[in-house]
Amino acid sequence: MKRHYQIGLLLAGVAVTGWILWTVGLATLASNLSIIGPWVLVFIALFLFAQLAFMVAWWVLMDSEVRACGFLKLFGIYLAGDTINYVVPSGNLGGEAVKAYLMQEELGFGRALTSIVIHKHAELVAQWILLVGGLAICLTYFELPSFVIVANTVIVGGLGGSLLLMTWVLKSGTISPMLRRLADWRPLASFLQTRQPAADALATRIRAFYKDQWRWFLVATGWCLIGWCGGLLETYLVLRILSPAEGWKTAVAIETMVMAFNMLFVFVPARLGSAEGVRAGVFLLVGLPAAEGVAYGVIRRARELAWLLPGLVVLWKRHLGWFTQREPGLTRLG
Repeated sequence: MKRHYQIGLLLAGVAVTGWILWTVGLATLASNLSIIGPWVLVFIALFLFAQLAFMVAWWVLMDSEVRACGFLKLFGIYLAGDTINYVVPSGNLGGEAVKAYLMQEELGFGRALTSIVIHKHAELVAQWILLVGGLAICLTYFELPSFVIVANTVIVGGLGGSLLLMTWVLKSGTISPMLRRLADWRPLASFLQTRQPAADALATRIRAFYKDQWRWFLVATGWCLIGWCGGLLETYLVLRILSPAEGWKTAVAIETMVMAFNMLFVFVPARLGSAEGVRAGVFLLVGLPAAEGVAYGVIRRARELAWLLPGLVVLWKRHLGWFTQREPGLTRLG
């Protein structure tokens, strides 16, 4: 049923994308894309700096044993996880488990997961900071419909509340007690009880990090904020090409509203159709043509697909390694 549901969402995304392209007109879309032209290659190249910023944020959270794997290898693992997060509708969490799985042979799944969990926390905090700033600009400089203001406020507030809960869980080490409670439920008992020692070790390491090394969390959050601003820079450059009269305020409003509304469609595979529709709608909200929003959606989609390739290469190479391995070892949990 789940597979049929996802296939249905994918087909619906294709249908929505086709409807959007037909509504704005292929000729108008082609005209806007021709204006952008080779700039799409610049956007693809510039996104390297955003990806490196996220990677540096992860790097500063690692201990020496994790760093011993090497920056380039870990960057490849980061890109592989990013690819899974893009393709698989898992709320951007499926890729984090894949990162830990790719690192388990050298470190063990639990040890690998420590810096990954803290990095995801820093990434979400940085995203929330950007959303709060963007919402303030939207409320100050743009006349938006009430339902849009309410929706953005609820989304940003909901993310903030979730982050408070996440912060409390990670700092207090309540992961293990929660798993023990779940282990009392018979269907999950056998599965969770075997993983309880690894969960205890993970909670201990995370709690120790927030107690003794919390300054590195702030540094990682700053680097993640720089990474999120990569999309903001991209939006600004597209606006300068398609609507030269628009500046940073419009770029911030577009980027943050698109980011907020896209959170509602994390269950759609690759956000196909929803991402293009959201961008077209947001462009209309700030007084710009929907066709420009769709053109920008196509450009960003091209950039996203281009950055899937390195991650797919890493996943493919590791898959071949697993397939050809003659004597597979036991999975380490610690």
